Amino acid sequence: METWMTGTAVQDIERAYGVKIWATIPLRSVVAVVTDRGRFMCKRYGAKQGLSFERIKAIIHVKDQLAQYGLCKTYLRTIDDRGFCELDGDLLTLEPWLSGEHADFSIRADRLSAIQAVARLHHAQITVPKPLVVTQSIVQKFSLRLRRAVDVVHSGGLVGMSEKEWERYRHRAEQILRDLPHQELQWLTEKNRDAGVLCHRDLAPHNILVQPGAPAVLIDFDLAGPDSPLYDLHQIFDHMVYRTGTQSWLDETLASYLQIHPLTLREQHLLRRLLEFPTPLLREVGDLQDARSAHAKKRAALRIRYVNHLMQERLQGYT
Repeated sequence: METWMTGTAVQDIERAYGVKIWATIPLRSVVAVVTDRGRFMCKRYGAKQGLSFERIKAIIHVKDQLAQYGLCKTYLRTIDDRGFCELDGDLLTLEPWLSGEHADFSIRADRLSAIQAVARLHHAQITVPKPLVVTQSIVQKFSLRLRRAVDVVHSGGLVGMSEKEWERYRHRAEQILRDLPHQELQWLTEKNRDAGVLCHRDLAPHNILVQPGAPAVLIDFDLAGPDSPLYDLHQIFDHMVYRTGTQSWLDETLASYLQIHPLTLREQHLLRRLLEFPTPLLREVGDLQDARSAHAKKRAALRIRYVNHLMQERLQGYT
């Protein structure tokens, strides 16, 4: 829960933006702000977020362009026409509080609306500033996921599944990493980066807002950067698998994406190969290291049992 919004901070923000703040509501990572100019999400960027001044300015520039495509809202401008203000050496933004609900990927309409927003993002003709360039590839992401999960198991922290089950997933993950065409995936990444294809890179359901009769919008572009669309597609499809427990929706959802932004047949094939990697399970096992209390460990164990159950049928097809 954010607790930095003191009376002095409120006054500084009011002066910077020329607004009157009536109420503030601390949330998990932002502060909801009610003003005479509407409701906003106030986010503070300091050392904890690890975002440079240049990167935040680049995000503001990109969101200004994406707003023209209806994909997001621009930040409120200060009285000197900046998309941020400074507060005790940190940067702070005010983003309009958007209507709608977080996407529920168990609902067909939400899946299609979300994937269409992702396709429109990838297809948008915008200028991507250099500070947004990211370095971690999807293969590197897989390797880090596996390494973190292995470290947790080696420390004796595995819960929610047997050692035998874990070893099966570990061997499968290592095999997929060996078999992936690393050079080809890197070439696709560089090609799309050169073309200025912007990826969100954090497509969890809580970063996609949907409402009936309106296109979905995206929020929280902190990790965004030019990349291969396969990065985003793998990420959002993994979340859909986690929520639905199946891939029966995959063909329809991918077809909806392809109506807006094209992928080659080879890219579609590579996407399906990437989806074989047991990311959901490795993520849950890796996150065990953050489960400190007995209650948190119990909840983590339940999530691991759930993901293990989801993946058993898929894994049977590989043996």
